[in-house]
Amino acid sequence: MYFLRLIRNFLIISLCASYGKADVISNLYDALHMDRINEIIRLEGIQDAEGTGEAYLPPNSVDRFVAQAKSVYQLEAMERDFKRLLTQNLSIPDANKILFFYQKPLGKVASELEVSARIAISDAHIEEMAKIKLKEAVKSKNKRLDEIESVIRTLELVEQNLIGAYAAQFAFMYELSKLGVIELSKQEMIDLITNDEEKLKSEILEWLMAFSHMAYTPMSEKEFSDYSDFSKSELGIALNKALFSVYNEMAKDQSQRLASILGEFMKSEDL
Repeated sequence: MYFLRLIRNFLIISLCASYGKADVISNLYDALHMDRINEIIRLEGIQDAEGTGEAYLPPNSVDRFVAQAKSVYQLEAMERDFKRLLTQNLSIPDANKILFFYQKPLGKVASELEVSARIAISDAHIEEMAKIKLKEAVKSKNKRLDEIESVIRTLELVEQNLIGAYAAQFAFMYELSKLGVIELSKQEMIDLITNDEEKLKSEILEWLMAFSHMAYTPMSEKEFSDYSDFSKSELGIALNKALFSVYNEMAKDQSQRLASILGEFMKSEDL
């Protein structure tokens, strides 16, 4: 999740260096530390694959399944897919402005805090601690929480996360149905996936609030205010939409490929 701060000096924007599309996307990838984010996604994907194998396969097949599932989460391919999809979802002018921002001190600080928090919260114990700290902040009426929630609403982060989760789950189930290892209609799949929507929305919101509260605590009031304002700008919204388009597409593709591997294992077990 990335928040941006509106660059008010439009003269400076218009004079900032202009890169070719491939260069600006590659430089933006580095500025956002997406290599570190993709590594976390890879590790979480492999962990999820292990849980999937344990749920669907006999114990003696799980290790072999996980070994094959690792092919779905190869860092070089993830980087290539990310850059290709971001190129399709972000205009050259916006990409240049966003890169210019992330080369500024506030952008560098924000990006580092977000990535460090994302890495930390992947640990279940840290996630639980972040939620406890959030509850303490609510009790003490921390004023930052209102602004964090405002950003979440503006960027539609709950809805975007929900869409991505549903698309990935549907891709997984639909692939298994194509392979003939489960028998569900499309509507039955949709009903299963969306069965507990309100609870899932609540969980997503809690996670986003806990993550954001933890990530931005080291910021000064001015840094936090400036970055929060920027996150709700047209440029911030453009980057957010592009990133969700990229990662939701990648997650859907990874889920489909994982289901394909699982389906073959399940069919071989039935033979």
